[in-house]
Amino acid sequence: MGEYRNNYRWYHLLTGCLLMLAAVTGVWLIGTLFQAGQDTLLRNMVITAVGMAILGLLIRQEAAEHMLQYDNGEHVMRFLLCLGICLITALACVFLPAGAWPFLVIYITLALYGSTFIGAAAGSVLLTITVMASGAEVNILVMYLISGIIGVSLFRRLDTEFKVGIPLAISLMALMVCVTANVLLFANERLEPELLVVPAANVIISGILLLGILKVFSQSVIYRYRVVYMELTAPECELLTRLKEEAREEYYHSMHTSYFRQRIAGRLELDVQAVKAAGFYHKIGVLYQAALPEDRQRRLLAMFEEQRFPPAMQEILKEYLLPDHMARRKETAVLIMADAVTASIIHLLSVSKERELDYDKVIDSVFKIKLDSGVLSQCLISMKEITQMKKIFKEEKLYYDFLR
Repeated sequence: MGEYRNNYRWYHLLTGCLLMLAAVTGVWLIGTLFQAGQDTLLRNMVITAVGMAILGLLIRQEAAEHMLQYDNGEHVMRFLLCLGICLITALACVFLPAGAWPFLVIYITLALYGSTFIGAAAGSVLLTITVMASGAEVNILVMYLISGIIGVSLFRRLDTEFKVGIPLAISLMALMVCVTANVLLFANERLEPELLVVPAANVIISGILLLGILKVFSQSVIYRYRVVYMELTAPECELLTRLKEEAREEYYHSMHTSYFRQRIAGRLELDVQAVKAAGFYHKIGVLYQAALPEDRQRRLLAMFEEQRFPPAMQEILKEYLLPDHMARRKETAVLIMADAVTASIIHLLSVSKERELDYDKVIDSVFKIKLDSGVLSQCLISMKEITQMKKIFKEEKLYYDFLR
């Protein structure tokens, strides 16, 4: 079994413990200020500690198994910082009307800088802490839980086109419906237009905050490596030019697989830029074939740093090129299968130019061989996603004619 990079460090664990301590201390101070009973105060502190501890464990697992989205796996501390800010906000909500809590913003922020699962889990833990500390009714918990889960689901994966208009509008609409329904169904006084002022203000403020967060997120994450990826995939890139001159067949093979990599990565909602760029360089190892294995590995790693390969791209290439790395990322699985299918079809077309190939049979055979070999045994990709991948290859029969 190959080793894989664990991006969860000791200082992440220490930060998580400090956040748990801060959460418990905050709940204790709020309970003391509100003169909560000893039983209630102890319950709130214990549940807060358990919730934050479980959340810390989930973050570690997501980081270790490369389940954090975008480049968040390389920046766990950035997520922990967001979690700290959201924790302070959640504790401050105790002093606000329940209809004004900005939990939609908290849910989406944690999902963007972590993952969909972590955003839903962390937002729910913070919401529970706020509800317990404030003594709010359970309907408040349900109201923000539903709107938060909807928001997290809608912002599940943002690509380089960064189309956020519809998800943002639907998320705010869901928040408005939930908050308004709560006012109409559970108000203990005669309904007045003034009762809707706080929910409306919540929606407006949440919209403004989300626009600001999405702006920062697009600049710091989505488009952070855009220029680098454009330079690395440009035909005139020095390293690609060298590959074309010294290993022409491998160069064109990489170009042929590009179409499949992008289509599959987009369909499976993976990191399209990283898959595309890694595919351009997945044959770069042929330039170091004469070197000893240890020297070859050292040269490849040095080349990654010298060429300023983005972290996600580096991880894919390490899993693909280096002998001591197993394929764990879904993006690596896409690269492996695209390379294998394309290579098999090119080879069969070259030896049987007059005979029509049964592409479906070839693709089924390639997938069976790869799965039986165990190359994907440690990969996080599901059988459903593998089936989707196979389906895409079978849909592209017309493209294979260009490989003749």
